[in-house]
Amino acid sequence: MFFLYILLLGLNFFISWSNASCVGRYWSESKEVGGSFRRYIVCGYIMAVAGFTMVYGCILLLIAPYIMQATGKFDAEVIADFESLAGDILYLLVAVPIVLSGIRIWLASLKAAFEKKTFSYIATAGWNSYAQIHNTISLARNAPSAFGRIVEAFSGDKKSRRSSKKGSEYIILLAVLVVILAIVGGYLTADAIMRKADQEYDGFEVAYQNRNVKRIY
Repeated sequence: MFFLYILLLGLNFFISWSNASCVGRYWSESKEVGGSFRRYIVCGYIMAVAGFTMVYGCILLLIAPYIMQATGKFDAEVIADFESLAGDILYLLVAVPIVLSGIRIWLASLKAAFEKKTFSYIATAGWNSYAQIHNTISLARNAPSAFGRIVEAFSGDKKSRRSSKKGSEYIILLAVLVVILAIVGGYLTADAIMRKADQEYDGFEVAYQNRNVKRIY
């Protein structure tokens, strides 16, 4: 089970790397072209940042409990509350951008499949349709309860288990710190890959060679 979890993290890392590299190839060009193409590229970039953030966040949530336990200042229940709160915040900060930006990418893939009618475009549209439906349903099911637990933690509700345990005052701080580290790591990784691809790849030149260039002014 643990091996499968690591395998899924590796797969998500690879997908995020691919997204960042793909949008980087047309990043500068999209600024000049503008319009819907620019929005499409930005959505891909958001997906890459969110993907890396999720990977780093999950890794930190695997490591943090051992560090907290090693300090001897946190009991098992406090650590469990920390993981729950950090996981909820991370989930919302990753799932919401993925679903919203995914809508634009999904619609574009459907349009491309309808226009091109090739296997690769149809397969891509099929996968994007599955992913978008799955992510949207998951967000609709899990977001309300996750948001409720976050509000409960930050409001200091006396009914919350967190408010009655020694060291509970550190739970929010540690959870926010882990999420911030994950976001920063996700952004820096996606940005570095995107900029490298942007420098090495000329989207206009390739499009011109394929006689497939369109500029929107």
